[in-house]
Amino acid sequence: MENSIENSFAGKWIRSIAMNLRRIALLCIVVAVASSVWALTRKQYWTASAITVVPGGQQSSLGGLAGIAGLAGSLLPDQLSGIGSMMGMESSALDVNLVFQVLTSRTVCERIIFQYDLLADMKVPTMDDALLKFRERASVFLTPESFFVVSMEADSREKAAAIVNDIIEFSNQELSTIITSRARRSRIAAEEFLSAAEESLLIAQDRMENFREETGLLFPEQQGVLSIDLLGTLETELILAEAELAGVSGTMSSSSTVYLEIARRVAFLRNSMLGKAAGDSLSYFPGLDSMPAMLKEYENIAINLETRRAIYLMLRQELESLKLEEAKDSPTLEILVPAVPSALRSYPKRGKLVIQYTAIALFLSLLWIAVITYAKQLMDDETTGPFWNTILRTSRNQLFPRRKRTKTQSRLS
Repeated sequence: MENSIENSFAGKWIRSIAMNLRRIALLCIVVAVASSVWALTRKQYWTASAITVVPGGQQSSLGGLAGIAGLAGSLLPDQLSGIGSMMGMESSALDVNLVFQVLTSRTVCERIIFQYDLLADMKVPTMDDALLKFRERASVFLTPESFFVVSMEADSREKAAAIVNDIIEFSNQELSTIITSRARRSRIAAEEFLSAAEESLLIAQDRMENFREETGLLFPEQQGVLSIDLLGTLETELILAEAELAGVSGTMSSSSTVYLEIARRVAFLRNSMLGKAAGDSLSYFPGLDSMPAMLKEYENIAINLETRRAIYLMLRQELESLKLEEAKDSPTLEILVPAVPSALRSYPKRGKLVIQYTAIALFLSLLWIAVITYAKQLMDDETTGPFWNTILRTSRNQLFPRRKRTKTQSRLS
């Protein structure tokens, strides 16, 4: 049994390994040292990852069954909600696909490259080459549960985490500008209408301001009422003064002091009434003769102003409602697990590299010994040895031909 093992290929191979064990160990040590030195000279990279989710993008398998059940019972009025549930599933699937396309879009990648000046870092001449290298370092993975795992490999811990956070932020900014729903289209149209209504309202307010500056009517209704009350008071005072003047005219002469005083008061009250009726530039109360025209103009301006104000407020309220509806329907990314600087580097794994290269060197050395042992076995075999010796001799003569001996060399020999 021992003789058969000794003469077999396995026995000869094991014997050759044992005879060259020192050389194999020395080779493995040299490879380990060389690989460790090589690993120390490599540029280090760190990886940061974040887990994000699209709100409403997760749908369980039971949700689809419930939608099918609701659709099957759609003949009843209270079962029509099943159609809405299935439409909600389709909408959520579209949102997830849209977010994935935006996360991996060229626009977001180019913004990151310009933000961190990666063109010079990657040492590439064009943006297309930079995008290829960037996508080798950055990755976006969609899990079966519709969670997005965004990862980035960079030459520093903080830079990797910052790039991941910026990818998510830039994607949300792009999603906010993409028209994906009727609510967003309506919101954009409402903003345009609101801008026009605001401009129209400002024009009406300027017209009202000019009217008040020209006429002095700040509050026409109140000022008109106060003007009537003032005229009524003046008329009452005038009647009393005239009655008093008529009473003293029978007993006093027109040259007496009391008579003159009452006469002057009657004249003053009469002039005041005439001035208030015609309108006085020094008074805050408009004249009665111009009040109807002023009130007519004021009412037209006020109706125009109130109409534009009502339109503006209605559009403002509608815009706020559309913003709420858009925020509810539009896809956005929410961070579940934020990207933080990692403690351990992702490349190079020096221990792993040393073990890997040492194992490869050991395997190659064992394979080489196996090849040499097999070749020796062929050469020493009585049946195959002469054939392979002839082949080797012929090949040697073909590759390294001997020079023909001259006559002088043959005589000297």
